[in-house]
Amino acid sequence: MISFMKATSVFLENLPFLIALSLSFISSARADTVLNNPGIPESESLELSDRIDQHTGYVVAQVDISVQRENDKKTYFIKVAEGELFVNEIQLDYNHLTTISENRYDYKTGQLVESYLNDGNGKVHFFNRENGIDKHFCDNDKNIYSRYAYFLSFGGFPFAVGKSVFFSSYVSEYGDALPMKLSCIAKEFVTVQAGVFDCYKLELAVAGWQSFFSSDKYYLYYAVESPHRFIKYEEKDKNGKWYANELIKIIN
Repeated sequence: MISFMKATSVFLENLPFLIALSLSFISSARADTVLNNPGIPESESLELSDRIDQHTGYVVAQVDISVQRENDKKTYFIKVAEGELFVNEIQLDYNHLTTISENRYDYKTGQLVESYLNDGNGKVHFFNRENGIDKHFCDNDKNIYSRYAYFLSFGGFPFAVGKSVFFSSYVSEYGDALPMKLSCIAKEFVTVQAGVFDCYKLELAVAGWQSFFSSDKYYLYYAVESPHRFIKYEEKDKNGKWYANELIKIIN
């Protein structure tokens, strides 16, 4: 689905103590959840244009959203099929859209590519096959959002121009949690394959002292109309050229 922070992976390897200290402070400082369900449908399917990488280019991603119920508790289950390349299966907290689990599979082989699991009691497991990551963490942060779920979770932003929130994400480029800042910077009309939408523009960036080493910015657009559907995502590739993933259509 959407990938972030591709070009800023070297400095963390050399500063493990400062990383642990910084993330410990950030996690303890955020006791309240920052995103809230704006009324995301309990059953919906979407098609998105999805750029895999510079070599592969774009595929059509089929997104299926449903709700699972267990012991009177509801969670969102999202399945994203990225063409015939990858499948993401994501479980989100119903009220705050934080990630409970996220599994990314190779479509053809079924092999697990990346996974994130949060048991809700401060225990996190993060795995990435390509980078040889298989770690368990103690992390009591209530605001951990996985990057392949950003497109849905960020619809729970408290939309108002000038508003910012902070959270963390486990990313394979670092092998650990990274502090992030999400800000609403504008309202504007956006044209995509699905039509023209009045949107809030969000800016995503690395937060904390790590931001001195990673100045990249990423932009996401959400419909002003509730439930604030994802409309478009913009990122620069390694050659400095902008590309976009966007909503193609709402199937049902």
